[in-house]
Amino acid sequence: MAPRLGVFAIALASVVLLSARLARPEDLTGTWRGTVTVEGQAAEFLATFSENGYFLFTYENNRGLVRTVELSAPGQIQFVPPGGGVMTMAVASVVKRPDGVAYVLHTGFERTSGGYLQQQYVTEEADYALTTDGLRVRIVSQAASYFGDRGGSTGGPQNARVFEGLLEKLP
Repeated sequence: MAPRLGVFAIALASVVLLSARLARPEDLTGTWRGTVTVEGQAAEFLATFSENGYFLFTYENNRGLVRTVELSAPGQIQFVPPGGGVMTMAVASVVKRPDGVAYVLHTGFERTSGGYLQQQYVTEEADYALTTDGLRVRIVSQAASYFGDRGGSTGGPQNARVFEGLLEKLP
């Protein structure tokens, strides 16, 4: 009797696996909203994905033009943000999976004003995964800030921050 039960269990598991719907890019498409926690604090979070299932990054330049870029492959974006300086965003990697997408993004901001140099760098490792409860997000962000003049600079790396939460798709 035990061998038949084992065969039945395998057959049932196969039916369940075959009937489970794999996530498609269009399942991720659209805007998702929810709450993430970072350093024990809750924060509202919004994420938008293209029809291909890739994260959409929206930014404004110093001329007030708003642009949206699909983070679908390694590459670089450079622009002057409102207030001046130069913002450089380099997509280091993008991994597309049936249930979501992950990317690594390096951001650098530099500005000089009154003889002082301000530099800010952030590395962001983001992972978005579709679950039966919604879209799980986990972002590990590592920042470093520097401020200085000809005499030297102060600052350095900061502790990594982890953003985690569950998002719901907006209609």
